[in-house]
Amino acid sequence: MASHDGGVECNLAARRVTCNNPLVQGPTRIAYAAGRHASIALVGATAAVALMYASTPFLIPVIAERYGVSEGAVGAVSVAQVGAFAAANFILPRLLTPNGRILRIAAAVLLVLNIASAVPNIYGVLVGIRLVAGFAAGAMTWLTWTSAMQERTSMAAVASTGPLTVLIGAPFVAFVAGYGDRAVYILMALATIPAVLLTAQVTGERRTRGLVSRSRSNRILLVALAGATLFGSALFINETLVARDVHGLSSMAASLAFSMNAAGGLLGARLSSRHRRPGWMIASIAPAAVMTVMGPPAFFFIGMTWWGFAFWMSIPGVLQMLSDRSLSPSERAGDAQGLMAIGRSIGPVLGGAFVDIGSLVTLAVVSAVGLTASGAMVIGVQEGREHLPPTDPRTV
Repeated sequence: MASHDGGVECNLAARRVTCNNPLVQGPTRIAYAAGRHASIALVGATAAVALMYASTPFLIPVIAERYGVSEGAVGAVSVAQVGAFAAANFILPRLLTPNGRILRIAAAVLLVLNIASAVPNIYGVLVGIRLVAGFAAGAMTWLTWTSAMQERTSMAAVASTGPLTVLIGAPFVAFVAGYGDRAVYILMALATIPAVLLTAQVTGERRTRGLVSRSRSNRILLVALAGATLFGSALFINETLVARDVHGLSSMAASLAFSMNAAGGLLGARLSSRHRRPGWMIASIAPAAVMTVMGPPAFFFIGMTWWGFAFWMSIPGVLQMLSDRSLSPSERAGDAQGLMAIGRSIGPVLGGAFVDIGSLVTLAVVSAVGLTASGAMVIGVQEGREHLPPTDPRTV
């Protein structure tokens, strides 16, 4: 594939192939085509991280009960994990050269920390452990996607692992959570074992300071991505509480909604390349979010399903828009991944504040407004680009 080197622009035909496979994170896992599977080690590492984040909503009530803190305050665990995750994705690519040995070390660290999370009786100690665990998970995600992005045919296998893990794992996690948070952390540790034992070939170069596109609209898109994850996670992480307190649903019933969300995400990821208006899809999450809190229990399941579908239908398109105004297809991938992780770290703080005052409906409305604004940003950028084509498309 051609690249931007010494003033030579990346080949547009090759660029389209690569740009059609953008990535953001941890979560953010998307792909458009696959001819063969990624290595089992890479899939295992992705699954371990996905299960860690899928477990968070089910851990909120059991952690609150065990440590005697409010359910809103438990959001600090998610803030610690995702904040460190974001830091890892910003820092490590600039310090280290990607290789499989680092992946196994990070997986081993996450394994130990998952086991250690079942030990402490002091809430602050748990938060500290999960902070380091988030950094290890961020390292694993960086290395996994560094490898996957180099093999277009392996992208789908890695990309589908996250939603598939949630689809299968959510009911199991809900069941295990009935035995307390210690049982969930042991389950997370077991899920990390394949990434520790298996070897993956990971190659790449350490990121160095270089030219970055001057596109102003790309900066708006990055803000929109951060906003979408911030306002979305503020409510999403508390959906188990919504299921229990608003709809009177059991943990197993709530887990079914999360599985439906993941199933919608899988379908959305597969169909996303056919959709050309990602901003409208982001905005459509807003009414779905409100539906999860207002109306009969059936609305909860419908809203959760559409949420997953619309999210994965929209994010690939936004990433494509970023690539269209970049000097190289992956120029903004790390920035997008990190900013979305930051959004996910701030979101639980916002959500926790509303949970503590018992205002889940107000939280849903605030999240809906934020999601609508994020979608409007993307719509505005797309409309502007279509009606005001720049002389140099990478500067607007």
